[in-house]
Amino acid sequence: MINQFKNYKIFEESSAVDEEWTEFVLQRAECSIYYHPAWLRVLEKETNQKIIKLVCRDDAGLLAGILPLQFTKGIPFGIGGMPGKKRISSLPRTPVGGLMASSDEVADLLIQRAIEITNRNSKYRLQIKSFNDKLNERVTLISKYFWREFYFTHIPKYPEELRFGNSKNHTKIKWGVNKAIKNGVKIRYSDSEKDILKWYNLYLDTMKFHTTPPRSLRFFKSLWKNLKPKGLMQLVFAELEEDGKQRIIAGSIFLTFNKIIVYAFNGSDRNDFDLRPNDLIHWTVIHDAQKIGFQIYDWGEVVKGQEGLAAYKEKWSCKKLDLYHYYYPGFETKNEESIDSSTKDGLLKKMWGFLPLKITSSIGSQIFKYL
Repeated sequence: MINQFKNYKIFEESSAVDEEWTEFVLQRAECSIYYHPAWLRVLEKETNQKIIKLVCRDDAGLLAGILPLQFTKGIPFGIGGMPGKKRISSLPRTPVGGLMASSDEVADLLIQRAIEITNRNSKYRLQIKSFNDKLNERVTLISKYFWREFYFTHIPKYPEELRFGNSKNHTKIKWGVNKAIKNGVKIRYSDSEKDILKWYNLYLDTMKFHTTPPRSLRFFKSLWKNLKPKGLMQLVFAELEEDGKQRIIAGSIFLTFNKIIVYAFNGSDRNDFDLRPNDLIHWTVIHDAQKIGFQIYDWGEVVKGQEGLAAYKEKWSCKKLDLYHYYYPGFETKNEESIDSSTKDGLLKKMWGFLPLKITSSIGSQIFKYL
């Protein structure tokens, strides 16, 4: 299947490797927060499930590649399709995977070790997420499936170069930003964990509207505890003054690392959409990120069927990358173009719409323990 390289060895290591791991991913411009050990700790705390840290070392003992893996329990009764089944994943509950290697040969060796681990746990299926569309050309045991499109905006070095599309498109965005400012909407970067509680109901309502299970409040507190002290997280609010008090009308969590800023989670009051609070948040955060040298604004993936969300991201001069999920062993699928099974309609959507926010939070918390 692949050649063996005697000058490389694969190890399973503990948190003692974290500093070296961080330095390794810092040297690779494509590595966002999802490759950082702090993110791995958040995933571990979410399910109380340890992550296997595979590393590849050369003859000098230096890191040449990494592959974090985590076992998932799998959602009962087949809910969630293939992504909801028992998996050894890199990484679960994460948009992109954790495989990073200095060469194709190193990547092959790491995947081979992951296959060996999977073979020892026959009830599980290996899952690797990657933008690389050629992983299965060398390691032929894994099968490739298109997942979703991923959106990102390049942030130029100089302020005068920061424009969103053509003049008409840029002017339209600026009009929305000016409307928000004119109506008294103000941006605030949070420095208090208590603000997560204020924002969480907006997030729950937004996820309910999109018929999507929400992450737990415990998860967001873990984000704050593990990422905020390291400067890897920002909670940004759009607020409106009413009766002498500031009311949060929209808020987003951004994850920052290695000159990449990730737009990760959002909660907004739909009654205030006309004030364009989210336009003001993105405009402000992108411009602030540009000032301190960030190069990529990561908008994340778009779920199948959410054309409105895709259109919103595209207006910010987004480029798109195809994201793939690789599986071992592979499986047959009726849809050859995509295995995205997240489109929700009919009875499920109607039922979800009637659930109280606390119930959706509880359901989401349980689901993410299995995903």
